[in-house]
Amino acid sequence: MAEVFVIYYHKILPRLGFDVFYKTFDLEMKILKSFYNVVNLDEIEQYIKEDKRPNKPTVAITFDDGYVDNFVYAYPILKKHGLKATIFPIASRILQKDFVRPTLFDYWQGKVSFKELHQPKTMAQANLEYLKHGVKDTKDWDFLTVAELNKMKDVFDVGGHAYLHSRVFYDEEIIDFYDGKNGHWSFYYAYGEEPKIGFPILKSQNNLAVERSYIKKEVKDYVKSLDESYFKQKDWKIRLKKELLKKFDKIVDKEPMQERKERVIKELQDSKSMLESMINQKIRHFAYPFGHYDDLLVELVGLFFETAFTTEKDVIKSKTNLHKIPRFGIPKDISSFIAVLGKAKIKGVKS
Repeated sequence: MAEVFVIYYHKILPRLGFDVFYKTFDLEMKILKSFYNVVNLDEIEQYIKEDKRPNKPTVAITFDDGYVDNFVYAYPILKKHGLKATIFPIASRILQKDFVRPTLFDYWQGKVSFKELHQPKTMAQANLEYLKHGVKDTKDWDFLTVAELNKMKDVFDVGGHAYLHSRVFYDEEIIDFYDGKNGHWSFYYAYGEEPKIGFPILKSQNNLAVERSYIKKEVKDYVKSLDESYFKQKDWKIRLKKELLKKFDKIVDKEPMQERKERVIKELQDSKSMLESMINQKIRHFAYPFGHYDDLLVELVGLFFETAFTTEKDVIKSKTNLHKIPRFGIPKDISSFIAVLGKAKIKGVKS
């Protein structure tokens, strides 16, 4: 019996860079078309429920977050090869507009030059833009429009990926301080404001997967009150940690579990309803933002979705939990893609 597994992408680029180049993606799809049975997530669900193993290696293709380059570059390539995929867009990032940007189809047909196609931002740039400004009604917006999402439905199924998609702090221990170079784009949401030099950094995860820790306003105000010269000291982080622990009984306010539960239920329910109204279809599958989950989140996701997908690197095995289905992330170079296929084959033999 052959291996069954799921892969995921984020962005497809018009040039070599920080993620998968579109010509590399084209070659990868050609390989999958030639040597694999490419299925959708409904079929993955059936493989698990029926404990079924095919005779030919089988894979499902997924995309996370809902970037417009998935429409501009990935969609035409998938359609060219006759392949299906699933996209998990972040509900809050979708632009509620009916305009459709040019794709590779338009380039292939001579309607636009290659330079006229959308030039993707990095994931950090795109998500930070959202957290700072909200959804921008502009054609250089890096996420999909409703019209683009619907236009892709002949190739892409649509799954849920929550509404906020941001890391939050969940602990009380200070593990570092923001110094202007060590931040994550989601800190803008975690702090509830633009990060300032000296703000404490705590352990963080997907906002759905934890009881949130809110850094107290008086702690942030104290850090803001410090002179710039304070942060020029070589040992300012050590000094600041001692001062904060001495000055404040508590660094954070912790969210009660019941409050988190109600918050998560609302976000899952609202984001699912929002996406279903956009595409006029039921949504059955979910991908955990950042791949983070705990037992409570798995339980709550199961109230709304038939399956849920992690970022754990493994194949589909006998009795795989329908709400903890693993996926292999695809790196940007072709040799790493081949390595992922090899790893799936080895794990498939062992399972």
